[in-house]
Amino acid sequence: MSEAPATMYCLRVPEFPLDSEGELFAAVAKNVGTGDRALTGPEVQDLFSVLTSIRRDIHAHPEPGFEETRTHAALRTWLTSLAHVPEAAIRTCATTGLVVDITGTGKPRGGAHKVKMVAIRADMDALRMTEKNVSLPYRSQNQGVAHMCGHDGHMASLIGLAVLVQRKAALIPSDLTVRLFFQPAEEGPGGALPMIADGCMEGVDEVYGYHNWPSVPLGHMWITEGPIMGHPSEFKIKIKGRGGHASQPQVAVDPVLVAAHVVIALQTIVSRSLHPREQAVVSVTTVHGGEVANVIPDEVTLTGTTRDLSAEVFAMMETRIRTIVSGICDAFGASAEVEIKASYAVVDNHAEQSAVVRELGKKVLGEDRVSKGDLPILGAEDFSYFLHKAPGAFFLMGGKEATVTGLAAYGDAKSEERSNCMCHNTAFDFNDNLIPFAVCFWVRLLEDRLALELYTHEELPMGFGGEPQAIAGGADPSQPVSLGGSSKKARRS
Repeated sequence: MSEAPATMYCLRVPEFPLDSEGELFAAVAKNVGTGDRALTGPEVQDLFSVLTSIRRDIHAHPEPGFEETRTHAALRTWLTSLAHVPEAAIRTCATTGLVVDITGTGKPRGGAHKVKMVAIRADMDALRMTEKNVSLPYRSQNQGVAHMCGHDGHMASLIGLAVLVQRKAALIPSDLTVRLFFQPAEEGPGGALPMIADGCMEGVDEVYGYHNWPSVPLGHMWITEGPIMGHPSEFKIKIKGRGGHASQPQVAVDPVLVAAHVVIALQTIVSRSLHPREQAVVSVTTVHGGEVANVIPDEVTLTGTTRDLSAEVFAMMETRIRTIVSGICDAFGASAEVEIKASYAVVDNHAEQSAVVRELGKKVLGEDRVSKGDLPILGAEDFSYFLHKAPGAFFLMGGKEATVTGLAAYGDAKSEERSNCMCHNTAFDFNDNLIPFAVCFWVRLLEDRLALELYTHEELPMGFGGEPQAIAGGADPSQPVSLGGSSKKARRS
């Protein structure tokens, strides 16, 4: 069995509210601004403490898709004041998004190195829902909007990467670039295509992204080639009958009864029309009709979603939905209008880049901590469109822990049981102990893809925070993933 990654333990409880002009923020900004020396353990710990405070600041001020104006401004401030990225290297993209280019200042490499620009993406938007984490000091201050999917943590991870890459720009050849995307509106209506239309993928050789996943243990990764997340669609079925008195159904055409038959029949699409090797879901999620108990209504409206992993399966489901609705309505003397609106494409990972992520993950996290897991899943992601423009991979990183500990602690919440509820739950909260894992993995991935040596294993071990019994030991990530690495002992500061 492979050894798990090393852990360091946070010496400071992350502050909230974040004080961008305070002593700790200023000290971290000063320490990371000097790239010609190694960071000390406490300095790295302080960096991750500040990143956690940034994550919580974003969490407290959530904004929905294409309305991320405060988030946009805050990211710009942190990128320049903490990461020391030149203002000229940051540009607005797709209204509220950002594209950040960190170009090396070292001697140009030249030659035929095939990967010269790697892009890494974080999503920005929050969900239009109410947070019920009443005990969190950093809970949403924007009523009806909340970061219940972890995009706040994804952004904090990317800020951390910007810090660590910018300070080593002198070690990066001037013909190599690390491009960071902060993408709006992933939850809808979709920000990837507007980002692409605004030029974010120009010159990109490879593109990568991750999503936190609360059911996967902290320090673990799920990755697969090919489809990893699904293609969603939404449907609306308006069934029209003939209303009347509830005591006289024989002179009415009851759309409620028709709708009930439709709901049941739609469930046969997956069980009877889909090949067992395929994967799909049909879910009816709302039923609206009627006003009072003694009146049969004129119409009932059903809405729901389908999920699939291929265009052929979607085409079959669309045809079957229309056929089933039409047939049942004809049988009862009703009629119907059916609308089906397809959404994001399947997230389809490229084989080579998925293999790189998988093998690197095994090296820096441990052989037994990287797997296919339950992939593919039928959640949706518009990261898919980036993969249409350049090869790359999307993967899941775990955040599951038994207790609230390390960077995730706040106030009196230490060593308490962690809920680990799924994304989009009203009690979800991103696990801050995942931030160091994500940041460190991004650094190692860039080193591998661009053939760089930026940080030693001693300076930047994989994983800071988390339960001591869960994390111990680690592999040296300083070699390419095709080669073996030596083990390092865990250390605590």
